[in-house]
Amino acid sequence: MYWNYQKRLGPNEKNGIKRIHVGCGPKNIFPDWWNVDIRSFKGVDTVMDVTKQWPFQDIDFVYGEHFLEHLPLDGAVNFLVSSGNSLRRGGKIRLTTPNVEWVVRNQYPTDDNSYEAKIDGTFMINRAFHGWGHQFLYSQEFLQNLFQELGYEDIKFFEYGISYTPALSYLERHGKFRIKDGIANLIVVEAARGFKEISVSNSLKNQLDKNFLVYFKGGH
Repeated sequence: MYWNYQKRLGPNEKNGIKRIHVGCGPKNIFPDWWNVDIRSFKGVDTVMDVTKQWPFQDIDFVYGEHFLEHLPLDGAVNFLVSSGNSLRRGGKIRLTTPNVEWVVRNQYPTDDNSYEAKIDGTFMINRAFHGWGHQFLYSQEFLQNLFQELGYEDIKFFEYGISYTPALSYLERHGKFRIKDGIANLIVVEAARGFKEISVSNSLKNQLDKNFLVYFKGGH
């Protein structure tokens, strides 16, 4: 599909596109969204670091697929604050990210004690955490707590491609969605901005620092 980039109106323009697609890369450009990436590719409308303050206001939707896990945890929090405060009241964010519970249950063998299986499993679980530029993997419970502590409202989890909001339905493109023993390999989360500013609560800051960031940044 081709379209004239020069005629596209940005999010801050009158009648501009109010849907932000983050981390689009070169192969996942959405023609009816404002495509954002930290690198300059054909089809990217704005090159920006989404962990910094956003230049957009009163956005309807923010979407990212297989994006959040590529940010360090503190960068992911900064992204959720900046993007959330760019949303209009009632605007929604939708993110799809690998499920750490699925990784732990399926990437390392617990019912196969063979020598080779343990070797393969060690590779596989480390590949999930460190491969493809991954920085941090999430559970559904972690995301629920994170969004709540930041001040998001109406937090919901969906199956792949499903949403109560038509504009957020059937956006996922990467494929490879699967469920094993009732656990999905991907988490699809949506949340809305309410009347409060999105910000890091003291309890969240202490939780992140105490349980992860002090070790992540401290080295040995």
